[in-house]
Amino acid sequence: MRRKLLPLAGLYLVQGLPYGLQSGLLPVLLRARGLSLTRVGLAKVLYLPWLFKLVWAPLVDTRGSLKAWLVLSTAALGLVCGLLAALPPAEAGPTGLPVTVAGLLLLLNLGAAVQDVALDTLAVQLLEPAELGPGNTVQVVAYKLGAVLAGGGLLALVPTLSWPLLFLLLAATYWLAAALVWAAPALQQLPASGPSEAPLRSLHLLQDLLAMPGTLWTAGFVLTYKLGEQGASSLFPLFLLDHGISTRELGLWNGVGAVVCSIVGSSLGGALLARHR
Repeated sequence: MRRKLLPLAGLYLVQGLPYGLQSGLLPVLLRARGLSLTRVGLAKVLYLPWLFKLVWAPLVDTRGSLKAWLVLSTAALGLVCGLLAALPPAEAGPTGLPVTVAGLLLLLNLGAAVQDVALDTLAVQLLEPAELGPGNTVQVVAYKLGAVLAGGGLLALVPTLSWPLLFLLLAATYWLAAALVWAAPALQQLPASGPSEAPLRSLHLLQDLLAMPGTLWTAGFVLTYKLGEQGASSLFPLFLLDHGISTRELGLWNGVGAVVCSIVGSSLGGALLARHR
């Protein structure tokens, strides 16, 4: 099982980097430059590719191989980070992010969302039913670890490292991950993509899911919970910044400390699932 979980952990870790960058690092940098909370909040529009994953998920499932999708999407993330290294946010001016930087961040989310579809499909195909508990723990913990490294970790290093160097480090990380995907033994014998009618079948499955009793109630509950969670986690660091907390302290306590607690909870949940499934 370890030979399956290790490559999955590495891929989910690098997948969490864009989220940590834009949820932990970018809002604090923008607020520190004097942008209003409204303009900082509008940067959340860059998450739109995650909302529309259903549009290209059938394409990923039915065209090409999962390995090709993973390698290309991960390498593309490295390319976008390399381009962002040449566009530090200090050049944005007082009104917000420049259009070029915003467009590249949107592409960063698009690449991570495509990678997410291929990676979740890969995890389902690789893991046996008895391995789903540990696999889910690896997924959540590695993703959050990537988020805290790109969010709280980089935030703590901002006074020391420049924006270009930070993005060059991210680019190197993505390219290394793409090379590991290409060479990982556990990913050499992946099954081929499904038949061309899979998108229609996916639509029928979605209709069946929505028709199940309790689905809409559960979806509404999760949506309400996530809205509250995202609202609190996004505004609380800015509240601390406005009251004199330094970016280094924010990176340490609100970034690293909070996610460490979240990782402990996720690990405990995965252990309980594996034990009592």
